[in-house]
Amino acid sequence: MNEHPVLDDPDQSRAQDPSSVVDLRAAGEALLEEARSTGRGRAVRAVVRQPGQSLVLLGLPAGGGLPEHDAPGPASLLCLSGRVVLSSNGTSWALPTGTARVIPTSRHDVTAAVDSVCLLTLSLPDS
Repeated sequence: MNEHPVLDDPDQSRAQDPSSVVDLRAAGEALLEEARSTGRGRAVRAVVRQPGQSLVLLGLPAGGGLPEHDAPGPASLLCLSGRVVLSSNGTSWALPTGTARVIPTSRHDVTAAVDSVCLLTLSLPDS
């Protein structure tokens, strides 16, 4: 299973105009509310897209997250608010507010311990 729960999410296509400035705090709170109201366990929005890179904002209500998946390329996760747990191959890393970590290239998942907003940075091959 090589699907990526963020890249394959239809809401991810809602990227901002590249000339705009994004208020990550306000957008994150809106995504968190959307995730709570839909019951999907997450809401996502691409906030920056350019050749080779995407920044994706994640609203993750407590208990929600990203199911196990493969990384599409080099990636990192920054917890903007709340606390998430990144797990891979039996190892877990707690990411409280203001912390970041490289995402393992092996299969991994992310679970929100509390209501959380994260910024996912993806380095993607130019296509």
